[in-house]
Amino acid sequence: MAAKRGDDKAWKEFISWCGERGLKAVPANPWTLAAYARWSERHHPYPTVAKNIEAIARVHHTKTRKRLDRYPMVTSTLSLIETRAKAKKSAKDKQAALFPEDDILERQATGKGKAGKTKKNTGTAKAVKGKGKKTAKKKTGKAMSASPKLVSRRRLKS
Repeated sequence: MAAKRGDDKAWKEFISWCGERGLKAVPANPWTLAAYARWSERHHPYPTVAKNIEAIARVHHTKTRKRLDRYPMVTSTLSLIETRAKAKKSAKDKQAALFPEDDILERQATGKGKAGKTKKNTGTAKAVKGKGKKTAKKKTGKAMSASPKLVSRRRLKS
């Protein structure tokens, strides 16, 4: 009886969704069920979406003898939703940590870590020979400055 209750709930949600959009729920077009699945993707997790589509297809089958869940459009939409759900889950699992694990372990082992190491001068300041005097020329990166650049206002000619 629990499966029938789940079917009824999914069917009623599908009926109200179709009614809000002016679509026919019985007999439903496979496109309608695929569109409903895409809408459900934003409101339910993938396993719930798949169960609801199966439940709607069972109820629809008892009313019209049409198996909507077997149409290629519906099956490809469900597989697309499943793929996106798996990708989203794996992205959550692989989120970057605030601090790299090897950095933390190295700091614990040596007491220094990557921040404690010093780098050799890579030539950021070079001596340039000019008219008899030496001046230091620094390479400037394309980083943003903390203060805005002042620009003079120009008067437009009328």
